[in-house]
Amino acid sequence: MGRVMNGKVDEPRVLVVIAICAGMLALPLPAASQSAPAGNPDAGRQLLVRKGCFQCHGREGQGAPITGPRLGPNPLALAAFVRAVRNPRAQMPPYTEKIVSDAELADMRAFLDSRPRPASIDALVPR
Repeated sequence: MGRVMNGKVDEPRVLVVIAICAGMLALPLPAASQSAPAGNPDAGRQLLVRKGCFQCHGREGQGAPITGPRLGPNPLALAAFVRAVRNPRAQMPPYTEKIVSDAELADMRAFLDSRPRPASIDALVPR
């Protein structure tokens, strides 16, 4: 708090600190989307093949019961996707930043998110 001089608190200094803190609270916080890279779906498609991910997860991220889970469409949020690649469960080996960068993972995730959603059951069943 304020400095105590001769048994009294330096009130002007306390008021300045309060004013500075109040001013900092009034500043807008950066949006979460600003900190996360958007990713390039075309580069992500190429990376899925070049890094060998397609061998288990398929060229469209569709997965297979025996090799690897479906990754898209509707992939994990970017932070969770990066965590899953860096510290996988089950049989997938971990991929460090030396092998695949965070920017490359953002590209792969953008590609997986760009995959067409499956048709609804109503569209598939004749009436």
